[in-house]
Amino acid sequence: MPSADPAPAPGAPAPAERGSGTVPVLIGAASLGAGVGVIFPLLAEFQDRYGFSDRGLGMLSAAAFVAALVSGLFLAGLADRGHARLLMVGGIALSAVGLLWFATATELWQFTSARLLEGLGYGVFLPAARKVVTVGDPARAGQRLGRLTSAELAGFLAGPVIGSLLSEVVGLWAPLVLIGAVQVGMAAWFLSIRLPTLVGSARPGGGLGAALAPFRMLRRGAVTGAALLSLTIFLPVGVYDALWSRYLTDQGASTLFIGIGLSLYSLPIVLLAPTGGRVADRIGPVRATALAICLIIPLTVTYGLLAAPVAITAMGLLESFPQSLATPSVQTAMLRACRPDEVAAGQGLAHAVNQIGAGTAALLGPILYGAAGATVLFASLGAVMAVLFVIGLTLNRRGGGEAIAVLDGG
Repeated sequence: MPSADPAPAPGAPAPAERGSGTVPVLIGAASLGAGVGVIFPLLAEFQDRYGFSDRGLGMLSAAAFVAALVSGLFLAGLADRGHARLLMVGGIALSAVGLLWFATATELWQFTSARLLEGLGYGVFLPAARKVVTVGDPARAGQRLGRLTSAELAGFLAGPVIGSLLSEVVGLWAPLVLIGAVQVGMAAWFLSIRLPTLVGSARPGGGLGAALAPFRMLRRGAVTGAALLSLTIFLPVGVYDALWSRYLTDQGASTLFIGIGLSLYSLPIVLLAPTGGRVADRIGPVRATALAICLIIPLTVTYGLLAAPVAITAMGLLESFPQSLATPSVQTAMLRACRPDEVAAGQGLAHAVNQIGAGTAALLGPILYGAAGATVLFASLGAVMAVLFVIGLTLNRRGGGEAIAVLDGG
C-alpha cells in the first residue's frame, strides 16, 4: 500500500479527509498509551531485580525521551508531506519491538535500547495522528485533540493495572509481552484498513530544507511560546517517569497500589479532555492553558510535602482535572501558531521540546531526589515550571499566538 497520500486533481475541491474516519487512529493512540503505562509501576521492581543505580534508572527513563526528541524534530514533518500512514504504522511497530525487547532484557543497555525504540515509535505516531484528527475543522480542533488525548490516556489508564496484576500473577515479563503482541496486531491492522486520506498538505519532498523546517519555525514568537507552554506542562512527566514508582515504593506503597493510583490519575483526563478541548475552542487555547498551569504548578510542589501514599495519590487525582484542560489546549495553541502545511511539524516540534525537558528531568530528578529529598525536588520543579510559563506566555502573546490557522485541508 502506498505510504504517500495522493494529491487531488487540479481544480478539484480539497476535502479535508476521506476514508473511514479517525477511529483507528484513536485506537492506535490507546495502544501506545498502554505501552507507556504498563512500564511505570514496574520500574522499581526491574531496578531491584537487575541492580542498576538511581542514575541508571534515570538513563533508562531518559532514553525514550531522547528518541522522541529526534523523531519529533526530523520525522514528524513527513506527515505534512503525505506520509501520515507510514508514520503511524511504523510508530506502533517500533513501540511493539521496544516492549518485547524490554520483556526479555537483563542488562541496563538492553533496557535503555528498548526504551529508545518505544520513544521513537511514540514520537512519530502522535504528530501524524494529531494532523489526521484535526485537519479541515479548525473551529473544533481542541475538541478533536481532546478526544485523541482521551484515547491515549485510556490506554495509559489500563497499562498500569495490566502491568501490576500480570506481573504479580505471572511475572514481570508478562504484561510487556501482552501489550507488545497487541501492538503487533495493531500495526498489521493499520496496513489492511482504510484511514483518512489527507490532501492539501505540503508537496512530497525532503532534503536539508525539510529537516531544518522545525528550527526555522522557532523564529516565530507564537510557535516558540506555544512550545514553552507545552514544556511547562510536560516537564514533570520526566520526573514521574523516573521516580513515581520509586517515590511511592519508598513510602511503603505496593506495586498494585502504584498501578491503581496511576490509573486513577488518568481517569479524569480520559473523561474530561474533550470538554477541555471545547473550552479551549471557546475561550482561546492560550488562555485555557494559562488557567490550567496556574493550578498545576502549586499542586506539583505539594507532592514533596506529603508522605502517605494515599495522600500523594489523591493529590495526583486532583492534578488530573486541570491537566484535562491543559493538554488539549496547549496542543491547540501550537496548531493555531502554525501554517496549514506545517501542522504535523509543529506538533512534532512541541513533542521534541517536551522530550528535551522531560529527558533532562528524568536524568537529574533521581539524582536530586537521592541527594536532597522529595521536598527540594518538587519545589525546584515547580520553580522551573513557573519560569517557563511566564516566558512562554509572553512570547506567544507577542507573536499573536491566538490567531487561528485556517486548516484548509492541511
